[in-house]
Amino acid sequence: MAGNQRNGVDAAIDIVSALARRNGSASSAALAAELDIPRASFHRMTRMLAQHGIVVCSRGKVSVGPVSRKLISTLHNAAQAADRKRDQLLGEAVRPIALSLDAPVLKPPPLSRPAIAIKRKRFRIGFSNGAMDNPWQVALVHSIEFAASRLRDVLECVTVVHAQGDAEKQEDDIVELAKSGIDGLLVSAVSPRKLAPLSAHLMRQGIPVVFVERGGTPNLACASFVTSNNVTIGKLTAQWLARTLDGDGLVMMLFGHADPELTQSRQMAAMQVFSEYPNIRTVVANATNFNRQRAYGTATEIIAHHGEQIAGVWCDSGLNSAGSIQAFLDAGYKPGHVPPHTGGDLNLSYKLAVGANVPLASIDYPPAMGIRAFEILLSSLQGAWIPQYLDIASPFVTSRSGRRNPAKTHLWAEERVRWDMPDELILGAGLGAAYNPAAFRVNYPGNHHNRSSAATGASR
Repeated sequence: MAGNQRNGVDAAIDIVSALARRNGSASSAALAAELDIPRASFHRMTRMLAQHGIVVCSRGKVSVGPVSRKLISTLHNAAQAADRKRDQLLGEAVRPIALSLDAPVLKPPPLSRPAIAIKRKRFRIGFSNGAMDNPWQVALVHSIEFAASRLRDVLECVTVVHAQGDAEKQEDDIVELAKSGIDGLLVSAVSPRKLAPLSAHLMRQGIPVVFVERGGTPNLACASFVTSNNVTIGKLTAQWLARTLDGDGLVMMLFGHADPELTQSRQMAAMQVFSEYPNIRTVVANATNFNRQRAYGTATEIIAHHGEQIAGVWCDSGLNSAGSIQAFLDAGYKPGHVPPHTGGDLNLSYKLAVGANVPLASIDYPPAMGIRAFEILLSSLQGAWIPQYLDIASPFVTSRSGRRNPAKTHLWAEERVRWDMPDELILGAGLGAAYNPAAFRVNYPGNHHNRSSAATGASR
C-alpha cells in the first residue's frame, strides 16, 4: 500500500494539511481513509502529534491543537504586519477598492506555481517598456519606478529600456537584458504575440516574465499578466452612454488602436452593447493611436460632416475624449450643449468635461497596475505563489450631469478632477495626491541620476 511506503514525517505533515483543508477538524476514520494511512499507523501518529500539542484527539475526531493555533495566530499577525508595511510602502495601489453590494463577486484568480527561489537577498530586474508616446505610458513607467524605489531593500539593480514602439527592437532589448544576467523580467509589450516565443524561452531558462498592460495572448507563456479589464471598461461605459441617450441617436466612436486580441478590446465590447439598441447608429473613426491631437482632428472632421446629428461620443480613453470635447467647443458648441462623452484617465479630459458641463462617464485604466506587476515579479523570485492574471479595479466615474451606473463603485468627476495639477496628469497612477508627472523624481538601484527613465525615453 502507498500508506506503508510513506515517510512518517511526510504522513504527519499530510495529516496537518488535511486538517487545514477541513477547517481544523475531521473524523479520524475519514482522515485515515483519505490519506491512505493504515488505521494503526494513523492513531500512533496522531497520538504523537497530540503529545506535542499539534493536534487534539477526542472521540474519533482529530482537531488542530494549541501549538498549531498559536502558530496560525503568529503567522496571521506576521501577515497583518507585512500588509501594513506593504500599504505604507506602496500606498493606494495595493489598497482594494470596496465594491458596491450590487457588483458581482469575482472568483479568485488561478495561481502560478512558485518559481525556484533564487538564493540571494537582492534581485536584478529588467523592465522592457514598449513605448513612450503618450502620458499614460509615462505614468506606467513612473509607477514601476516608484515600486522599485520603495522595494529597494531587495533589489540589486533595475534596468529600464524603451522600445520606442518598435516590436523588433523590443525583442532585441529583451535578449540583451537576459544576457546581462537579470533574474526576472517585466514587460509592457508592443506586440505580445511577437514576444510569445521569446517569453516561453525565458520561462524555460528560469527567468519569470510578468506582462503588464498588454498581454493575455492565447498560449503566451508568462508567470503573470497584470492589467485592468478592458472589456468591462468598454461594456459599462457604452451601457451608460446608451442609457443616457435613451437608446436612440448617432454615436461617434474614437479608439486608440485596433486591439488584435478581441477578447481584450474595449471597442468591440462597446460595439456589442450598441448593437443591442436598434435605434443607435455608430460612426467609427480611424484609430488615433492614443494621440490627443489626432483625436481632435478626427472629431473635427466628423463634426463638420454630421454636426447636430451626433448624440453622443464613445471614447476608449481620456486621451481621445479630451481631443473630442475640445473639437466640439472649438466648433462653437456652448457649455452644456456638448454631447455626452466617455473616457477619463487624463486630467484634461475631466477639466474639459466639468468646466463645460459635459455629461461624462469613465472607468480609468490605472497605471498603478505597474506597481502591482513589480511586486508580483518579486514575489515570484522569492518562491511565492502568484496570480496568473490580476485585474486592477478602478471606480466608475461620472459627472453630476450624467447618469451613474449602480453596478460599479461610484465617484463624481467633480471629485476626480485635479484643478491644481497639470493637464497631462493621468489619474490612478497609485503615486498619491501629490504626484505630478512634470516634477517626478525617483531613485532606485541602477538609477544614479534621481531622474525617471521616462524623462528621455532612452535606453539605459
